[in-house]
Amino acid sequence: MSESTKVTIRDVAREAGVSPTTVSRALSKPGRVNLETATMVREVAERLGYRTKNLEPRQDDALRGMILTTTSDLKYSVFADFVDGMQRPCIERGFILLTALTEEKRDLERSTIMRMATQVDGLVLTSSRLSDSTIRKAAQVKPTVVVNRLVNGVQSVVCDDRPSLTAVVRRLKALGHESVTYIAGPENSWQNGLRWQALLSACQKERMRLRQIPGPQIFDEEAMRESYAAFFDNPTTAVILFNDIFALQFLDVLAARGVSVPEQVSVVGIDDTTAGARSTPTLSSIHIPREQMGAQAATKLIGKLLHIDDGDSAPIVSYSTFVERGSTGSAPTTPIV
Repeated sequence: MSESTKVTIRDVAREAGVSPTTVSRALSKPGRVNLETATMVREVAERLGYRTKNLEPRQDDALRGMILTTTSDLKYSVFADFVDGMQRPCIERGFILLTALTEEKRDLERSTIMRMATQVDGLVLTSSRLSDSTIRKAAQVKPTVVVNRLVNGVQSVVCDDRPSLTAVVRRLKALGHESVTYIAGPENSWQNGLRWQALLSACQKERMRLRQIPGPQIFDEEAMRESYAAFFDNPTTAVILFNDIFALQFLDVLAARGVSVPEQVSVVGIDDTTAGARSTPTLSSIHIPREQMGAQAATKLIGKLLHIDDGDSAPIVSYSTFVERGSTGSAPTTPIV
């Protein structure tokens, strides 16, 4: 065949009904397009007699079939639920999900991402403690999705707790409570700030008094007990805590001091864990669709890796719901002494 009649990449694209860029990826970087498209393009190229010097993927361009997710601690079922949700779409698409524990430590999370970036195709950062700028830098290196966090310029999967926290405040108001304490989460937690603002807005609308007590910065029993001691300096009739771990520990502190729940104080956690549903009394909490969020994050990332995503980078938002149980009740007639 003469040079003038040589089949070009545009000829293959026209015959296959795809763009020249897709043809290039299918032939030189097959990991960048879905299997059906790559197979079809190769068949068309072979039929037309198209030849390229590089029909095999370069090692640094081919997908490795591995995704890394970072998470704080799998001992707390909340984080395990997110990972479990990610696993299903990974299995369906033939990806291996690697999980790294960061123990709430920024340096460990950062170093883990740096060391693994060359080994994986993409990242899912769950409840990351890294700065926004660091996360954006990671996203420039590898396709990245963040869970439980909003970062401008990076795909996010979040849960909006504002409606459910408003429902909690309204329920407490209906039960006769006039004051609420929020025992906060880690200072660098995006969720903590969102929840405080939601409670502040809801309490202002319901004309309820709201105070905040800094919660323990580590999941340590002694640190929790020291933090909760501040509540008794100026107790309120209702308490909302950053998560169920804090809430269950707070129930133990109240019991040790002879304070009855919900007769003397109502307690609400966030996360709706199995442990809370089985506690005594059973813990009122806010249910977060964690497995659904994990699946959404993995599906979105895989879509980007295989170039089958719809291109919409708007945050994927789920909503939590208030689950009322035995730890909430009518406001007491006499305050805690």
